[in-house]
Amino acid sequence: MNIRKVALLSGIALSTLSAPAIAQGAGAPAEEGTIAASSSDIIVTAQRRAEKVTEVPISITVASAAQLERQQVNTVNDLARIAPSLEIQSAPGQNTGGGGSIRGIGTLTFSPGAVASVGVVVDQVSQGNANISDLFDIARVEVLKGPQGTLFGLTTSAGVINITTNAPEFGEFSARARTELSNAGTAGAKYGNQVVQGVINVPLASNAAARISGVANLRQGVNRNATTGDYNDNDRYGVRGRLLWEPTDRLTVNLIGDYAQTRSENGGDFFTFVKTSGPGSFLGGAGFDAVGITGRLASCGVTAREGNRDYCSDNAQVGKSRSYGGSLQVDYAADPFTLTSITSLRKADETGYGAASDVFRGSPLELQVANDPVDRDLSLFTQEFRVSSASGSPIEYTVGAFYSNQKQTRIPETVRVTLVPVPGVVIPIVTSTTPALTIRDESLAFFGQATAHVTDSFRLIGGVRYTTDRLSVNTASSNSETVLDVAKWSWRLGAQYDLAPTMMTYATVSRGFKGGQIAVPAVGDPSVVQPEIPTSYEAGLKATLFGGWVADLSVFYMKIQNFQAQQCTVDGNGIISCIQTNIDGVKTRGAELNFFGKVSENLSLNTGFIYAKATYPGGFLGTDGTNIGGTQLANAPRYKFTLSGEYQVPVGENFAGFLSVDTVWKSRVRYEANSVADTTFRPHWLVGGRVGVRTQDERYTVSVFVRNLFNVHEPSLMQSDFPYSSTTPGGAVEGNIGAIYGSQSFRNVGISLDARF
Repeated sequence: MNIRKVALLSGIALSTLSAPAIAQGAGAPAEEGTIAASSSDIIVTAQRRAEKVTEVPISITVASAAQLERQQVNTVNDLARIAPSLEIQSAPGQNTGGGGSIRGIGTLTFSPGAVASVGVVVDQVSQGNANISDLFDIARVEVLKGPQGTLFGLTTSAGVINITTNAPEFGEFSARARTELSNAGTAGAKYGNQVVQGVINVPLASNAAARISGVANLRQGVNRNATTGDYNDNDRYGVRGRLLWEPTDRLTVNLIGDYAQTRSENGGDFFTFVKTSGPGSFLGGAGFDAVGITGRLASCGVTAREGNRDYCSDNAQVGKSRSYGGSLQVDYAADPFTLTSITSLRKADETGYGAASDVFRGSPLELQVANDPVDRDLSLFTQEFRVSSASGSPIEYTVGAFYSNQKQTRIPETVRVTLVPVPGVVIPIVTSTTPALTIRDESLAFFGQATAHVTDSFRLIGGVRYTTDRLSVNTASSNSETVLDVAKWSWRLGAQYDLAPTMMTYATVSRGFKGGQIAVPAVGDPSVVQPEIPTSYEAGLKATLFGGWVADLSVFYMKIQNFQAQQCTVDGNGIISCIQTNIDGVKTRGAELNFFGKVSENLSLNTGFIYAKATYPGGFLGTDGTNIGGTQLANAPRYKFTLSGEYQVPVGENFAGFLSVDTVWKSRVRYEANSVADTTFRPHWLVGGRVGVRTQDERYTVSVFVRNLFNVHEPSLMQSDFPYSSTTPGGAVEGNIGAIYGSQSFRNVGISLDARF
């Protein structure tokens, strides 16, 4: 319990209530441009220009600021609840570029030089592997499905998470504070979480304004150290500043800077035991355990079962990370086109003891696997130039060039395997060290996309991108360099037709591209993983219902050449070994239906359903040697349903009551590329919601919320043979299973306060 922390954060939030309120919707952000649209139209920038979502020939799920707040979407991981096609693999150390997958296709890897299949773009800047975590002061999130390589580049072979933050507003001083407060053990909450977000808008002149926003996201749990009885603290802080200046009616300048830091104890959300073997087990290649993992964990108060979030460790380890950066966007309206320049620099670093420092987190276990502290640095520079025609032209076009240079450095990283037969006696088994690494990824691309208005109702689409990518890994110990040079074309062709003023249909075919990887094993030479090349076919229909509610229906088929996969097994010494490889012939196909926006003045409803059959090629052998060809990919539910809605009713003249729901249903999910049933999770519902009251002018809101009402223990990741596959003296094999649980895995109940002045 952390009453003082809750009280302090509540006081911080309430102290801002004396500041003036933020006006909502007082002008579109500068990067969206200006188009003629009614107030009910949903505007997106999926094609690097402001357009109505119903006119864009791409399957898109859009979440507004209001939806993100009512669903308590506070982190990138939470975005999986807004779109049925989107999953976020939040396993520590593996969330390359955000760790997303769309329609079953994504990248989950430890490879230091890998890039994402689903790109994360914030205010038109690709985040690369300088991952963001917290979402605050967000105007809109767009989930773009299918390859987006023509306009967004080499990290978007499966799709894009396109995030737009709120722009400064001219002419008024305003501020806002909102909180979500919960405490472990209070009202059924299984962990504590205190989120405080604040924003202030400052006019600097009639044509200039600044906006500063920040967040503190402090969580106690979900993991708990049974040795001390304490929950793991996971604390994150972030701040963003934006300056918007329009020196002339043609020139717009956007300057953005942000900083975030994270501190986690004892690995944060990491592996716990959910199934263990009994007494009389062989320790892989490390001897014989007469007690067994079950008994040893029981001696420190840990019981392996579904939903176990307890571990027992005598260590007190802390991991820290930072990410920060800035961007400068300049737009100049040089009729009949607009010139855009976007320059950005991002940096990130990770130090101390990360999630894998104490892999088993079980001090009584005879077998111990630990990693030394890490020191990893990353920098990413990008520069983009674009020329865009005016909206509504007979031929609308965007052409440009994009350059990126990403550099990572890592000190030597050592894993130590020891045997502790009795306390105080430590027998070394294996010590393995990866060399110091320098990874560089340099890319240059030229791109263009155009839409030709053949008639008032019929349009043709064509786009192309030529990308050169040079990836190199320098190994300091041997002073050797492994290089992968690639040059590839991406393209997109299609057509769209207006069936009615409020209904459009389209069909497209596109070829994407994702850069290769250079896998660096602890022993042996680096190996090359070839670039991932998807070819996607999509047809869809979009319509506006009830004056503002959007329907988005799509059917899709995508086949991937050289799908980049990671297969993890546990060797006889208890070390998790992951191999990066290409799998040729992976497919995903299916259909998706989404509805989002306002049904009526008092009802907002966002819902969707997807059927995505994402499969391994025929004859493919899993990590356990079984044939899993034709079966569903790991981390990819075949069916998923999402629903988020809010209904509001007047309560007297000055107030309105509201009820919100937030529901996700998934079919069975497998977490490994094998046939092990114990590392799958059954079909399940995750149900949450809010009930509260707000003033009619929406200046004040108070509500009570619940997430994961029924306390369903959905894992983030599962691993078989954890730490090894135990063999009893009689010859029977007993599997040990580890799982990673995150904040989505347990119930949380609390109160939310929101004030605008």
